[in-house]
Amino acid sequence: MPPEATQALAQTNFSPLDWGIVVGYVLISLVIGVVVRKYATNMVSYIGAGRALGPCLGIATMAGTEMGLITVMYSAEKGFKGGFATFHIALAAGIVALAVGLTGFIVVRLRELRVLTIPEFYERRFGRGVRVFGGVMLILAGVLNMGLFLKVGSQFIVGITGMSADAAALPIVMGTLLALVIVYTVLGGMVSVVITDYFQFVILSFGILLASGYAVAQVGWQSLFDTVALHMGEGGFNPVAAESAFGVEYVIWMFFLGLVNCALWPTAVARALAMESTAAVKKQYSWSSVSFMIRFLIPYLWGICAFVFVVNQAPDLRSLFLPAEPGADPAVSPLLAMPVFMGRILPRFWASWWRRCSRPSCPRTTATCWCGAPSSPRTSSLPSASAGCRRARASC
Repeated sequence: MPPEATQALAQTNFSPLDWGIVVGYVLISLVIGVVVRKYATNMVSYIGAGRALGPCLGIATMAGTEMGLITVMYSAEKGFKGGFATFHIALAAGIVALAVGLTGFIVVRLRELRVLTIPEFYERRFGRGVRVFGGVMLILAGVLNMGLFLKVGSQFIVGITGMSADAAALPIVMGTLLALVIVYTVLGGMVSVVITDYFQFVILSFGILLASGYAVAQVGWQSLFDTVALHMGEGGFNPVAAESAFGVEYVIWMFFLGLVNCALWPTAVARALAMESTAAVKKQYSWSSVSFMIRFLIPYLWGICAFVFVVNQAPDLRSLFLPAEPGADPAVSPLLAMPVFMGRILPRFWASWWRRCSRPSCPRTTATCWCGAPSSPRTSSLPSASAGCRRARASC
């Protein structure tokens, strides 16, 4: 990374207080894992939370896990580059999740079979060999995917804390956070995951709204539309416009991908399999269609705010994220735009809030909690992977 980029990214006010929030969040999750360990007394409790989740808790845990750091980072990057045209992806996700909830497509049948994992369904449908093969493939895919989460998580920490990407402390921080996440998940299984998801859901529900309102206030509501129109044209609003980065085929693909995300993705399916009844599954997905839409919509808005901020208020960042020559590669990946933007504006909000109210701000807590739980969506897969290995070994 060029020296000027390192200097620009280091201009953040991430303080020891923020690191205290990160450590506190992770420690609370670890304590939850230790406390609820006694409730994971058998395989059903460990993998499926005893199949006892009601609609309300199911909706909360679905929202908590789907609003993960990987989704926020990549969605914000897409909003930074695609403008308001990206909102069609959020709309497609919400519509498909609602359709799954109303019809029970895929997820209700899986719940009726009372399986605990997708490989278990493979065995019932195709045989034990397919189950073992499918389980191995899912584990390998999960390990590779975890590597992506660590990479993106480290970029988020670099962007919001100002830590150098080459610093020796970065792999230590990421390794420590990952180890703690694995420990609390393995200790309590799905019960631990559900409770920590609920805890995260409560924090994010308030923090996301406040952070979004403040981000828009920093760049200006009208400025959002004016800047996107000036620099992106009609393609920044219409995903099927000629100059858009998307197109009709991409929009159709997003509806298919929305089905994969809500009805086939292991972290979402794990929630359906843990519900108390098929009626609860339908209600969970119907109401969760709102969270499936928001999980994309809000980060897109943050990415657009970051774009407007970089263009209008941060000349030192504009040359890094938006090269003057068309088609040239930026000096810094747009993936870092949102965390850098948040790192620069949220501390100002914290200082103002502290002077007036003398208590922590939810927006700052939101950002720092994402530092503390970079792999939260993957924790749902860990109990299933662990149990799947044991079951596969026992059946061979």
